[in-house]
Amino acid sequence: MVWGYLSEFWDAITQEVVESGVYTIDWFQSLGNAVAGAIGGLFENLIHHLYDIFYIFNWLFDNLADLFLSIFSPLKWIFSFLKGFWISATAPPVEPEVVYQTAGQVKDIFEAVPYWQYFSMAIGIGLSILVLGFIFKRLANF
Repeated sequence: MVWGYLSEFWDAITQEVVESGVYTIDWFQSLGNAVAGAIGGLFENLIHHLYDIFYIFNWLFDNLADLFLSIFSPLKWIFSFLKGFWISATAPPVEPEVVYQTAGQVKDIFEAVPYWQYFSMAIGIGLSILVLGFIFKRLANF
């Protein structure tokens, strides 16, 4: 470990200082560079491991957020739909800006056909049955 290296380094320095008794500028510069390099290596290693731990937590929480958003998105859709439905159901009806009117001659033609209301209802029911039959046929093919 780096701490063990620093203690061995310090023991070697103190032993050399005691034995030699000479302290030159080069000796102090090399001593300072060695200590700075050892301490810098210690903190670089520590910062690297802390960054890795931070990165793992960042990845974990990012994926957990995506997971919760995926899980709760159907509930969010349902509540948004119910809220919109409730607001539109309780709101007063909106008057249409444009009212489509048929010409009087066309209206007279349809009113001249006897039992036109019943015929139009029968045509609507028939078309609805055809559409339902088509839907059930498509579902049966799956």
